[in-house]
Amino acid sequence: MTKLIFLGCLSNSKYKDTCANAIKIIKKLDQEYKVIDNTPCCGALAYNTASEKELEAHVKFVNDWFKLNDVFEIVTICAGCYNYLTKFYPLYLGNDFNIDIKHLLQFISIQENLQKLDLKYRGNKIKVVYHDACHLRNAQKPILEEPRMIVNSIDNIELYEMEHNRTNSDCCGAGGGVYSIFKENSDYNSRLIFEQSKEGKALLTACPFCYTALKRIKEENHIKKPVIKFEDFIAKIMEGVDPISE
Repeated sequence: MTKLIFLGCLSNSKYKDTCANAIKIIKKLDQEYKVIDNTPCCGALAYNTASEKELEAHVKFVNDWFKLNDVFEIVTICAGCYNYLTKFYPLYLGNDFNIDIKHLLQFISIQENLQKLDLKYRGNKIKVVYHDACHLRNAQKPILEEPRMIVNSIDNIELYEMEHNRTNSDCCGAGGGVYSIFKENSDYNSRLIFEQSKEGKALLTACPFCYTALKRIKEENHIKKPVIKFEDFIAKIMEGVDPISE
């Protein structure tokens, strides 16, 4: 029986350090979880471009891979993978899909795991902002309170809520082909998120797509506020270093 760390295509190809931090966190909590080479794409991006017949075929292909590798539990660090695996795999496969899927935020926020991590920041109090990604807030089982529970459990870390938060958060404009076709709309949304995060010293996100969009806008507009992927933030606290350094 395999407990699988599902990194997702975007993170695994572009954010190797973030993947390493996620793996470190997960393995600290449960050594049985592992990464398998050549894990197939969940198919989330194909949902916007492929035919239903092609989608069903891909979902079945991935599920057969899960069966071949005896996967029964998954922790994924990708918001898109979480959304797709929990929504469309049961839809297309029914009872043939019976894997327990968790996003990293859900996994960390389990009370036993929070106690095991025992996160403490020894420096001066830092106020951070968390952005609710569409893939997480709109998922079959929405992830809204888990990141807040985690941040609020850390000594000397204070969470500041943006005006638009939880189910009312602003889309970053990275997904669904928006950036490719309507770049100006995507740019406007990402800038709006930064404008709402002025009270925080850093902007946290748990979605690699949001991270990509926000980092691009930060660099293009010479914004000084750090954008930090959630697992990088947690890993730095575990290591006892400045959690908002880039």
